Amino acid sequence: MRLASRFGYAANQIRRDRPLTHEELIRHVPSIFGEDRHTSRSERY
Repeated sequence: MRLASRFGYAANQIRRDRPLTHEELIRHVPSIFGEDRHTSRSERY
């Protein structure tokens, strides 16, 4: 993964030339694939 050289509108951007693969998404944002709620969530969540 290459870091952004300038911070601006694309500071959180990982790549632009293609969509992230399923494996890359799991590596960078595993929480979106979680089965259970986060421990900080109440029972009402």
